[in-house]
Amino acid sequence: MGHVRGGWSGHVGLVITGRSQQLLHALGLACIEAICPHIFGTRPCDEQRAEALDSPHISLTRAFYVQEHQIAGFMSELEASIRGMGALTVGFGALRAFANERGDREFVAVEVAAGRDSVQAVLERVDHVMERFGKPRFFADARFHASIVRLDARDASPRSVQRAADRLGAQMDEEILRLPAARIDTLECVFGDRCFHISLNQ
Repeated sequence: MGHVRGGWSGHVGLVITGRSQQLLHALGLACIEAICPHIFGTRPCDEQRAEALDSPHISLTRAFYVQEHQIAGFMSELEASIRGMGALTVGFGALRAFANERGDREFVAVEVAAGRDSVQAVLERVDHVMERFGKPRFFADARFHASIVRLDARDASPRSVQRAADRLGAQMDEEILRLPAARIDTLECVFGDRCFHISLNQ
């Protein structure tokens, strides 16, 4: 995504930084090493087929687009909407497989197992702003997660990715549950190649 028909693709999410970011990236690298033989039949895996994400985040919006002149207003509304919210702490649980809405990418992710209510509270305020701008709300049955591996869906079917994630999860769930809780204090909004940050410690 990026610049599309005079507008920009947008995304809002909670940023995972510091030690938690490093640990999730390392987990993503371990996942690639373990699942590539099951999905693609090769090891190591081509980066165009599978990539460990070095900037994990918890998505709070679906894919949406805004016009250039709407960006400043959107950011102003978003900042006002979450004013007064503090940092939150989340813990991670099982490995899961997810697909994007276009169906061209599969993801291996760690689900949010603790702190879900805090994430939901932020989501409700983000959804309010999305509605004001005529954009889609997030999924009603939201399963909050941080993606750690991105896969090319042209080479990896959803079923094969889910089977590999389940197999790997049986081996790594205890390791994931031992991950320290992540403190999240930043909401990130990306429009094309521009990135804006709003502090949750206001």
